[in-house]
Amino acid sequence: MLKYRAMIEEIGPQVPEFLPHGILIFFGPQAPAELREVSLVHTGATLQGAIEVGDWLCFREPPGEGSETGRVLSYRVTAVGEVASANLAELGHLVVHFDGALEAALPGTISVAPALLHLPPVGTILELLRLEDCHDL
Repeated sequence: MLKYRAMIEEIGPQVPEFLPHGILIFFGPQAPAELREVSLVHTGATLQGAIEVGDWLCFREPPGEGSETGRVLSYRVTAVGEVASANLAELGHLVVHFDGALEAALPGTISVAPALLHLPPVGTILELLRLEDCHDL
């Protein structure tokens, strides 16, 4: 079941500073300028169901030079803060910790595993899925 799909349209200039800490901050297009600096701004859709432990966060990267398809990177949701789903539904806002923690660090965050190795580029499709394998969607 697809719960959410959005496209990353803008990457704030300070976003790479969070990469070594394994944190990405997502915001919808209404994000004010000061939040855009630290966020991956995306066009979003309606959240179709609450984010739950066991869901998948997938990044479908755009095709590169000489390639017909881009990479698909999958991360298993290991913890969900109590307001993470509401924040995503209302603001397009989601903070993701790529630490595999079993408890969310803050009420508006989720944790996923494995670790984040690189920043998803502009044009990447972000998906939240309730499937055993997001590659088959």
